[in-house]
This record gives sequence, C-alpha cells and structure tokens, in this order.
Amino acid sequence: MAAKNSEMKFAIFFVVLLTTTLVDMSGISKMQVMALRDIPPQETLLKMKLLPTNILGLCNEPCSSNSDCIGITLCQFCKEKTDQYGLTYRTCNLLP
Repeated sequence: MAAKNSEMKFAIFFVVLLTTTLVDMSGISKMQVMALRDIPPQETLLKMKLLPTNILGLCNEPCSSNSDCIGITLCQFCKEKTDQYGLTYRTCNLLP
C-alpha cells in the first residue's frame, strides 16, 4: 500500500515537472508587450474600425458620426475635439 502511494506521488510530481518544463520552453513566459500611454487619435480611430468592441457606446470613444455613438449610454453625440498637438478628432460626448 505504501509503495502504491509513493508511486502515485512520483507520477504526479513527474507530470507537474514535465508540464512546467514544456510551458517554459514554449516561450509563453518570455513574451514581451509594448504599450503606449497616450495613443494618437488616428490610431484610435483605426482601432475602432478594425476591432468594434464598443457595443454599449461609451463616452469619449472615437467616432465619425452620431450613429457610431449609439448604444446604452448617455453620450450619443459625436463631437469634434482638438488635442494638445493641434490635431482634431471626434469622440462621443454627452452634449452636442
């Protein structure tokens, strides 16, 4: 009985060791991510067109017309704004 328990413990240890070795060798833990703190408005608009995840229609989301701001939100007006560099862009806003 004691021999079976020790064999079972060794088998579990071996499986855990093999799994952690394979995961480490696959390079998942070595993945590097580069992020920007302030994304320029042009890239934000591109993100909005390519990845439309805004189902609820949040405030300050990029838009091109009022129809882009529809959803379950109070901010249903697309308003033009200017950033600190003088570039103009449009976001969903509470007031027209």
